[in-house]
Amino acid sequence: MQTIPFDLSGLAGIYFRRIWALQRTFNWQLLMPDTINGLFGLLVSQYCEDVRFGDYSINSISSLRYGPKQRFYADLEEIKSVTLVFISPVDNSVLNYFYGWRELIIDKDGYYSAKNRYSKTIYIALYDRSGVESTQFVLRGCWPKTNPSLGLSYPSEDVLRLELEMSVDRISHKSLIGSILEGVTNFAKGSAKGVLGKIGF
Repeated sequence: MQTIPFDLSGLAGIYFRRIWALQRTFNWQLLMPDTINGLFGLLVSQYCEDVRFGDYSINSISSLRYGPKQRFYADLEEIKSVTLVFISPVDNSVLNYFYGWRELIIDKDGYYSAKNRYSKTIYIALYDRSGVESTQFVLRGCWPKTNPSLGLSYPSEDVLRLELEMSVDRISHKSLIGSILEGVTNFAKGSAKGVLGKIGF
């Protein structure tokens, strides 16, 4: 919880304080449920340190003309980039997982597989301060566009990190709190409609 000051039209110079429940960027978890190359995705997921996604938009509005009227339809939605950053454990499980994933796309003879064989669904869960899941993002049709990118440097002596750019077909989300509010609202609307129906409206 965090307090944020705000002024109600400058009433006598008095400043009121309101309590806001705000999301924190560190209360999240990546979940890759698929097993690839003999490695459980849920175990590899725990090494994910950074997720960057978004920047997906409908680029333009196309038009169709029917006689005197003009109709519009939306262009295809484009998701420009989804990036995952992993820290690499000594057992190389993250490397083996994603290299195995690439082999699902292109086999050793250079042939491409059907997309339904190598595209996977990735989940990202956001939690509130009490540890309850508040929002879940679903990344559908994911697959690595590139092999893991390695940055090796003696001067830094840092933990080895693997950065991957992912292709994604669609991103959807659902909110636990929003679903509860929607359910309460629908229940209230249904009850009100039932009461009005009984009294003749």
